Amino acid sequence: MEVKIIELGDNYIKMVIKGEDHTFLNLLQHYLAEDDDVVLAKYNIPHPLVGDPELYVKTNGADPIEVIKRANEKIIKICDILLKQI
Repeated sequence: MEVKIIELGDNYIKMVIKGEDHTFLNLLQHYLAEDDDVVLAKYNIPHPLVGDPELYVKTNGADPIEVIKRANEKIIKICDILLKQI
């Protein structure tokens, strides 16, 4: 996974996440949408064969990078719980 920030403002971020597809981005979008600080979380994959996924997150004033970190921490926590049960 390679992340490239395209735009970064006080309350929004647009980034490209190379090497990922709907599997990860849909999961990330789900946990971002659950966050009360998130106004909008969406992603777009221009074309599955030639396009890199773009993620856009807008917040209510919270740092968008911190919001993404929180969502990823939730994903890691759920994966850890699953691994302990196997």
